Amino acid sequence: MKIQQHIFLIGFMGSGKSTVGKLLAERLHLPFIDSDKEIEKTAGKTINEIFSGEGEEAFRRLEMTFLTQLSSSKPSVVAVGGGFPMLEGALELMHESGLVIYLNTSLLTLIKRLKEEKQDRPLLRDLSDSEFHPFVEDLLSKRVHFYKQAKLIMPNERNSPNELVEKLVKELNKLID
Repeated sequence: MKIQQHIFLIGFMGSGKSTVGKLLAERLHLPFIDSDKEIEKTAGKTINEIFSGEGEEAFRRLEMTFLTQLSSSKPSVVAVGGGFPMLEGALELMHESGLVIYLNTSLLTLIKRLKEEKQDRPLLRDLSDSEFHPFVEDLLSKRVHFYKQAKLIMPNERNSPNELVEKLVKELNKLID
């Protein structure tokens, strides 16, 4: 299978975009790009530092700059931040320069995963235990409309990352051929 465009993985934080993205890129012989890691490299700061020092809006501007620059590069598998698809013009740009795939993960699975990595998530790290679940649920409900605009929606619940990659490759073959 010859991939002629970017493959964008979207979904809520903790949905497996980076894990699945690395495996998918390896399987398709494409570079893997994690938008958060690229932004950190360009900014010379961690996402946490950007959020705390400059705010979420500054981070979102950096995301759009990243996407604009990426659209002219050769095909790759790209994992984007959970809020990325909500940015004005972001989904349109992703659809123009690639195939958008939503890794659909249930609220309960997300909460379980995110509790373990709370300190690494700027939007979550300061939440108390009683605030955590309602916050995640509310944020997911605001974002899911955007996620569902993907070309392909892949449930990410019961499969291992490798099994999900196998399913993704089969779906990509159908879409590309």
